[in-house]
Amino acid sequence: MADDGSFEDFQALNRELLDIVEALKTDREARGLFLLSQLPQNPLLETLASKFKALLEKPARRKESRDAVLSGKINVLDEEYSLNQNFQEIVLQVADALDLDEIEAAKLTILVENYEATLGRSRKECALIRFHRQRSYLLHCVRLLLELAKDEEQQLTQDDDDGLGSLGPYVNENILRGSLPGAIQTSSQPRFVPTCMDAMHQIKIWLQNLANQVTSATMLGHADEARFQETIELTYINLTQQHELLSIILCYAIESNVAVEADFVAFLQVLKQATRYDSCTVHLIPVLGTYITIFGSTEGRGQLEQARQLDRFVCQQEDDPRTLPFVNAAVRAWWLAEYSGWYMEDAAGSGLPDIDIDEEDKQRSKQFTEALKDGAFDFLLAVVADVKASEWEDPARKYLRQWLRKRTPPLSTDAIPFSKAFQDRLAAKLETFVDAFVSNMPDVLRRLKIEEDEQRQASQLQEQDYDLERFLLIIAFSFEGRPEAADGFWGDPENNLAGFLQWASRRATTPVQAAFCEMLQSLSEDSESATSAHEFLLDEGHQIRKPLSITWTHIINELGYFANKLKEKPTANQITVHRGGKINVEQAETEPEFAAMVESYLKLMAKLATQSEAARSYLLALPRAKLMDVLFQVISSLVAPRIRACTFRALRSFLSQKDLARNHAMWQYLESCLTGHFLSPTSNKSMTSSATPLPPSFYMEALFQEMSPHVDDASAFVQLLGTLTSLPDECGPLNDVLPYPEDLGASTRVRPGIEPYVDFALGHMFGVRAQDVPEVVQQRMLRLYCLEFAFTCISNFNEDLIVFSNQANVNVDAAIQCGNLHDYVSLHPFARAMEWMYDSKFVKGILDTIHQKSADVGKAAPDSPLILSVMRAIELISKAMDLQATYIDVVRPIVKPNARTPSRSPYIPTANGAFASIEDGLMTGMALMSDLGGYCGLGHPNLTLASLKLLEKISASPRMVSAWHSGSTRLPHRNKAIMALEEHNDAAAIAGSFISEFGTTLDPNNKDASPEYQIKVYILDFLYSCMQASPNRPTIAHLLLGFRCGADTLDIEPGSPFNRRSSLFHALLPMVLEVPSGSGEGSMLGWLINLKYKAMRILRMLWSSPLSASIVLDELRENDFLFHILIQGLIVQQKSLWDGVEVVGPDFLVHPAAEGYVNHLSMRAMALEYFTRELCSVAQGQSPALKRRIFDALTGEIKVEGLDVIPVPSVFDFQDSLPQESLFAASPPDFGSYEGLALESCLGEDDDLNRVYDLDKVHEILLLKQKEASKNGQLALQQDIAQAEAEERALLQYLSYLNRFSQVKLCSLKVLRAWTRLLMMMADCNDFKDTHKISFILQTLQATLPSLESYGSENPGAAYELANLAKVLLFELDFETMTSTDKQSRAVENLISDKLFQLLQVCLSAIAKWGGNQELRTVYYSICYRHLTGLVDHGQGVSSAGLRKTTKTIQAFGERLLNVICDDAFGGDAACQSAALILLGTLVQLGKQENDNFVVEALNRLNFIGILVDSLRNVLHEWESVNQTGDSALHACLNAKVALLLQLCQTRDGAKNVLHANLFRAIEQSGLFSVDPELQVDSSDSRALERHYTLLVKVARVVGAAIVSRGSHNVLQGRRFLTDHRMLVMHVLKRSAGIGARGGKAHASLSERVDELAEAFMVVITATGFLEFESENFNDDRRSTPVLFH
Repeated sequence: MADDGSFEDFQALNRELLDIVEALKTDREARGLFLLSQLPQNPLLETLASKFKALLEKPARRKESRDAVLSGKINVLDEEYSLNQNFQEIVLQVADALDLDEIEAAKLTILVENYEATLGRSRKECALIRFHRQRSYLLHCVRLLLELAKDEEQQLTQDDDDGLGSLGPYVNENILRGSLPGAIQTSSQPRFVPTCMDAMHQIKIWLQNLANQVTSATMLGHADEARFQETIELTYINLTQQHELLSIILCYAIESNVAVEADFVAFLQVLKQATRYDSCTVHLIPVLGTYITIFGSTEGRGQLEQARQLDRFVCQQEDDPRTLPFVNAAVRAWWLAEYSGWYMEDAAGSGLPDIDIDEEDKQRSKQFTEALKDGAFDFLLAVVADVKASEWEDPARKYLRQWLRKRTPPLSTDAIPFSKAFQDRLAAKLETFVDAFVSNMPDVLRRLKIEEDEQRQASQLQEQDYDLERFLLIIAFSFEGRPEAADGFWGDPENNLAGFLQWASRRATTPVQAAFCEMLQSLSEDSESATSAHEFLLDEGHQIRKPLSITWTHIINELGYFANKLKEKPTANQITVHRGGKINVEQAETEPEFAAMVESYLKLMAKLATQSEAARSYLLALPRAKLMDVLFQVISSLVAPRIRACTFRALRSFLSQKDLARNHAMWQYLESCLTGHFLSPTSNKSMTSSATPLPPSFYMEALFQEMSPHVDDASAFVQLLGTLTSLPDECGPLNDVLPYPEDLGASTRVRPGIEPYVDFALGHMFGVRAQDVPEVVQQRMLRLYCLEFAFTCISNFNEDLIVFSNQANVNVDAAIQCGNLHDYVSLHPFARAMEWMYDSKFVKGILDTIHQKSADVGKAAPDSPLILSVMRAIELISKAMDLQATYIDVVRPIVKPNARTPSRSPYIPTANGAFASIEDGLMTGMALMSDLGGYCGLGHPNLTLASLKLLEKISASPRMVSAWHSGSTRLPHRNKAIMALEEHNDAAAIAGSFISEFGTTLDPNNKDASPEYQIKVYILDFLYSCMQASPNRPTIAHLLLGFRCGADTLDIEPGSPFNRRSSLFHALLPMVLEVPSGSGEGSMLGWLINLKYKAMRILRMLWSSPLSASIVLDELRENDFLFHILIQGLIVQQKSLWDGVEVVGPDFLVHPAAEGYVNHLSMRAMALEYFTRELCSVAQGQSPALKRRIFDALTGEIKVEGLDVIPVPSVFDFQDSLPQESLFAASPPDFGSYEGLALESCLGEDDDLNRVYDLDKVHEILLLKQKEASKNGQLALQQDIAQAEAEERALLQYLSYLNRFSQVKLCSLKVLRAWTRLLMMMADCNDFKDTHKISFILQTLQATLPSLESYGSENPGAAYELANLAKVLLFELDFETMTSTDKQSRAVENLISDKLFQLLQVCLSAIAKWGGNQELRTVYYSICYRHLTGLVDHGQGVSSAGLRKTTKTIQAFGERLLNVICDDAFGGDAACQSAALILLGTLVQLGKQENDNFVVEALNRLNFIGILVDSLRNVLHEWESVNQTGDSALHACLNAKVALLLQLCQTRDGAKNVLHANLFRAIEQSGLFSVDPELQVDSSDSRALERHYTLLVKVARVVGAAIVSRGSHNVLQGRRFLTDHRMLVMHVLKRSAGIGARGGKAHASLSERVDELAEAFMVVITATGFLEFESENFNDDRRSTPVLFH
């Protein structure tokens, strides 16, 4: 089997063919026929034509090939391979297992290299799987092509070609091999039909060889080996399925007229020689029917003479005792039924000469009767029943058909379930047989009933023939689930089938009535046919002539008779609670057929009431005593479990399309039944006459005890409870009503409600009884029904009502349909069902339900009890976890005070409350995580989605995360969940299934609704939530992605899938890099972008987490992730369409396409963030070549060695997603009566922590408001109602718009922030020098300045990001180097100077307009500061006129600008104050340099200088406070304040204004110079003392600068300052001179501060002439004062 990509081609073609088949069913005219017409142009058909012609041919083993493999050197797939001994052994095993050429086996084994990880199987098994999968895909494609060709042919017969007609010739040439009846075939191309038969024969031989292998292994003791069993099972299943497909293909081929008479004869020889009743034999039956129709029926293409010749051959009886006589009998019966049509009136055989037609009719009748006696109907019933066998089969029907099955042995227990296609094919063939038998052999049919009546009248003990019943059941199984086929009975009341119904319903015996009711059920599969069946039973006209016909009247009378007979028996309520009663068979009807008939009556009633509104209404309209009382009386009696189960199902059917009133009425009936109301008077009298009165719960417990051992009636009862607990559609979406009357049980129980029912179903049946059910299917069904009931109880509860009652301005008590909210919360079954979620037995039952063998789950049908029970258990846990907080915090405190005492009854138990939370219960089964992960990739999409959803919830649960990491606090410990998944290598299997899911192709037709897409999304959500819940520690998500998880570390294990680049992590990369973002027409596709976004955010979490960043960044770098992202393109122009919608106007945001737009913005932000991290990592890693390559790529060119340069968008092109809210701006509409509605309770957070409205909750509030108004009697006119509905739509639409608008704003800001960070990183780590660096900065400013100017006041968030970028660029710019002399460099410098001046203007303008918040203005101040200092320090280098122009610009903004800066300098936060003060100081310096006192005078006019000076009063206190708290921002603010004072004092006008503002007075009041530093601060703390001296230095310099600047004007104030603080001055001067005990031992930095303070004091002393002044005063004093001391 040479591989040329055909496996993937077959897979793709099969998917496309299935899409066409589905389209023909769902949208035939518009899409289906178009796809069918386009199919012949599919290139895959031409590619696979040779494969179709070869069918299942394969090269057999050859010695030459075997020797080549054993040589260790082979050439396959155009490559030379060296094979080690282990690989050679695997190849030979594959070749032996498949009887395949060894070279082909080697090729196959090589191709499945990656299958081991994804499938979790050995290389040999993977090779077998691929081999059989390819064969299966081939056969599926052949079957679908034949089906579509037939559909095309039928369409062409309607004279409506629509471009059709090309598929038929292709199929005829390449599949059917151009065969025509009687054509001469060459040896090189055998005919198709014999080829199919030969292939089926080879498969049967292969299956026999497998059986022989098992026998041999059993004798040798190897049969129990797991690998051997898996291989045998895998091969057996695939071969059986291929055999089945070949039988269907053969049917199509025969119908296509490529079979000849010899083929039919050869087939009959094969079939008649069957020696075993197995699947292969069953597969031949549809082929038999097809052959008979073609060659023996008037509907076929054969001639009468040919049919007469075949008749003699077909009706020959086999003498070989090894053959199955019932198979031969079935062949004869089927042939005779259709062949007899030739001799009906006006048929071709009715007028044959020289033939005694009557004699031949008698002969055929005799032959048919003999065939029946040989088991013809027994076999056909067995075949159709086995093919239609289902775990859901009704036990009553199962009993009936097993009772009628006498000859045919059962199928093997390991038989593979038959496919839906095969079931339909068999049913269609049997439909033809049924019609032929009824139409062509009416005499034989009538004789069957007559003979049965005669046998029953002759002796009840004689073994009777039940062929009529078997025939009725054959009809029942054949027409089941096929309502279109049932139209043959109902469409024409005059046809043979309708007449057969009338005949069969008359004077029917008990077993015939049972079988007839079964048949009638199968003919009532939809509403139309069920109504026809109901009308048939209503037809009283034929009852007048035939009083024993089956009608509704007859059925209800029979049930009434049965109920009356039961009154004479002991009842279930008469037995003691501790007694296990048994059915008294003798007291029941003597014949077992009667019980079957009663069951069939009840089932027919249930079926018709469910399907037909007319039948349901008729039955409910009957007087109570006629039906409802009868049914509940049956339930109350001691009857067979199947009868009670059927009765429960009949009652359940009356609740189809129910309303609340009907639901409440049924609850009342049930409550009455369980309290003894329907007991017979004699029974009540005997029980109530006892000395001790019976407790109210006696009757209920007695019935529960009776049902407990019998799974069937207990399951039906729980089903009824589930239906009764569900709310009618009319109650949604509020669900504000109880599903039962609020006073239900109030007269017989302490608390009204349905708590005993819940306890019985969940506590006893699920928690206890289900564990002991021996039959697996029954156990699964019981668990499913109990879980369904629990889920209904929990999901019907609306927790939003509690929230609304506390947070919304709506009167919930008055609005809800229930009496009040307290009753709703306390009486709702939610509370009792949630109580059982904390019970140890119940939780164990849930975990046991989920814990199933993967092999069983993989083989099970999607609608099997196994799959549905597992899925419902998973969904129940998910729902309970969602509502757990509401239950614990709100509901349980309300219900707990009313909790009943623990029950002593085992049938109405009390929950033990073993767990404090649901998570604690789940922790008792660590296999849960393995189970949930293992269910992914087993071929059950819904189960996979449910499992992933629960995995996500469990992984994100804080309690679970805490429990997984619990352990000793002294030593690091690993995550328990990780250890559990590693124990049996479950993690590898789960990861493999995830990888396999990522490998499935997306469905472009169903898009995000396809299971393949949804599973991928759920996997990605699970991985993300898991890591998000514990971002800094290893999680199971890291383990599944391929990392080796330690206690707090991640690494890569050598030889692991991650190391080989085949891990789940590497499977994520194609999601981002290979999945397209748009369609070929240029429109972006939101569903694809959503998938890419979810994969990208997982990568982002990995590369941004310290836990995994280094590993992931290296791995992404190895995969050239950055360059692939750039090549893929992040640029989306505004003209692009999103899902066909243009990105313009507010209407776009309420369109579903807006989600894709938002996700794409988020993805771009993440990509830009990655660029930044990667660039930083590369720069730190000292990789200059890679850094250069990245810079080239970001500037628009990707250089690939050996290839041309690939142009890509540069980093400056990314600005296309700068925030443009104006595109979507919209004003709120008029909400009318909903204006002012409180909707805070509807606010929640999305994944990005945006506050968004939950529109479902908003809708609920609106409904509550409407109900509140309705209950208050506010009647509205029709136009008012229409207006209210319009207002509601407007509100919901506007809130939807607001949600998306906020997301667009945030995501746009994220993109901008990521872009600016990237540019900052490029500016920081580039290797540009001089002009090149200036050019880069210039280019960046050119790209950002226009946006910064427009966003300055309109969009503070965006302006902040751009301003911050500009700030970084300015500080990167070296003004000193901008002194070039060459012309080109000077031109660049002039351009940058212009841009810098433009930037300054933008910032000043925004400041003057009070633009943005303080944080933004802080950045503006920093930009202005840097620009001005550059001008001041290097003005000549930039521009000779730069300073003057800047000064004039500042003057132009005037006091308006300075007023804002001054306000921020004292009214802002610390950072803003510092920036404002620093900028003011720079402006003062600029004025000083330009001899311009505008700024100083303006500050004085604004009284800023006075306020600044006055702030010195608290400077000491503030300084000490800052030093204690360590607040660097406040420290910088104080420094800036003093620095500004110093700069002011360094100007003459500034010093004047400062001194006039009482500088010395403020200093005096601060007490700064009045205290001794050694006493003020702990002298042993040199740093604290140093900080104090630092403040002294700063203030002293201010004083000195003020005095120096003013000259002689303020000398006296200076001398007074020195005089007042003489002691401090002397102390400082002495310490500076080294005088004192500790003068030379102080800390070096402290000494520096002391020296600086001394210097500052000397400046003041010198400027004031203080020493001379003191000296003069001293001399004067000496002359006038005598010396007292010397």
